[in-house]
Amino acid sequence: MNKFFKVYLAGFISEKNMEECLGWRKKIREYYTSKDYPIIWLDPLNTDNLETISENGLKSSYSANTIIHKDYMSIMNSDLIVVNLDTFGNDRPLIGTIAELAWAWEHHKPILSITTDATYKEHPFIKYFTSEFVSSLDELIEKKLIPYFYKGLVTARY
Repeated sequence: MNKFFKVYLAGFISEKNMEECLGWRKKIREYYTSKDYPIIWLDPLNTDNLETISENGLKSSYSANTIIHKDYMSIMNSDLIVVNLDTFGNDRPLIGTIAELAWAWEHHKPILSITTDATYKEHPFIKYFTSEFVSSLDELIEKKLIPYFYKGLVTARY
């Protein structure tokens, strides 16, 4: 019997870029739905209040404390973190996402970071926190990084 593998999808959130914010998350879930890996996706955008998220992504119908506690619980309950460091052309920094990376690292969670930005790839903290950098979601899939961690953490599968 397979244990479920929990993957948290961290990244930029803004009503202004909601299509992009949701798009990469949907793509990874859809790809692995057809595979033989029972993954539970922990996603901060899996909520019933998407329409209340502000354009700058800093407010919704839930309080800041509620949002932060839910995201923290998701990180703590995950086996692996996939983080997309793209801001989709926005100038707002990824403060919440960086906090999530710190929580994950503090609790020894492996982190797969998606970015082409040398600032993140070379920043000592992000570089130290990240298990592996990839330039795109397609590269993450091609490198079979999620199955690598799945097989190492859940069960031997050959």
